[in-house]
Amino acid sequence: MATLDGTVRKLFEGEDFAVIVEADGSSNSAAAWVSANLAGIEELAHQHPVVVLRNIGLSDETGFPPVRDLLVGRPANYVYRSTPRTEVLEGVLTATEYPASEEILMHCENAYQRDWPLRLIFCCTKPAETGGQTPVADVRKVTRTLGEEILDKVEQRGIRYIRNYHEGFDLDWRTVFQTEDKGEVERFCRENDIAFEWTPDGHLKTAQTCQGTARHPVTGERLWFNQAHLFHASALGEDVLEDLTDIFGEDGLPRDARYGDGTPIEPEVLEKVRAAFQNEARQFDWQAGDVMLVDNMLASHARRPFTGSRRVLVSMGRMHSELEQVAGAAE
Repeated sequence: MATLDGTVRKLFEGEDFAVIVEADGSSNSAAAWVSANLAGIEELAHQHPVVVLRNIGLSDETGFPPVRDLLVGRPANYVYRSTPRTEVLEGVLTATEYPASEEILMHCENAYQRDWPLRLIFCCTKPAETGGQTPVADVRKVTRTLGEEILDKVEQRGIRYIRNYHEGFDLDWRTVFQTEDKGEVERFCRENDIAFEWTPDGHLKTAQTCQGTARHPVTGERLWFNQAHLFHASALGEDVLEDLTDIFGEDGLPRDARYGDGTPIEPEVLEKVRAAFQNEARQFDWQAGDVMLVDNMLASHARRPFTGSRRVLVSMGRMHSELEQVAGAAE
């Protein structure tokens, strides 16, 4: 095993999927520390879906991109967005900018797309006063909990994501597609098999069928890999759903998810998915300068509500596409 300048222990007692490396704090350059320990970090990352690096000398966010370049490589271009973020440095985004009072549910990044990052890297430059953790969950365990019947169904049918881009509700199309040009939006949709239409009142509606499960490119494991439980209208909560349905109608909701053949996803399936992720959630308290590597297929992540200011940044990379293997792609 490659040597590491630091101590390694399990991040959560009794759990093998996450470890933490604690350096002695003598380094004044996070990139130099990572470079010197790169082989050991990569070895850990291949054995454990979550690896936290602590006390490695990351003093501010300007030190994050060189660390990202070593551990992730070229950052992904974040287009066809689903949440509000700000790019603060090249390829470095804020964590999802939802109000501090809201919890962000467990998910694998970009699992609502046919192309997704295999590796995420987070850094915390300012922990919240209270809360604000980034819980993680073992997707292998979530997958086993859901069982073969549910997995077979979503694998065969896929998941269809339906989005209506209303001004002032959720993200508008300019933010999602990162352009002011409708022609660019249409080109992106055609290239990615996204059905689209501009309605008479000028708003955009899209629909795309993506994978319900995916196989890890290294381990070959079949994994639950979609965001049906986030996009489905039930994720809004009863009161918000009722209000938005009154405004837009069922077909005009900002987001929804169905099976790839257009049939509704059973409420009991969605409940089981949410419960499985919740039961496997594990969390730690951020410290300033922490870096977290995440295998985006083997580990999901979330965000707890918080008080005070909080600064957590993320980069994504090592993209993986299963465009030709998506259930319902030819529909």
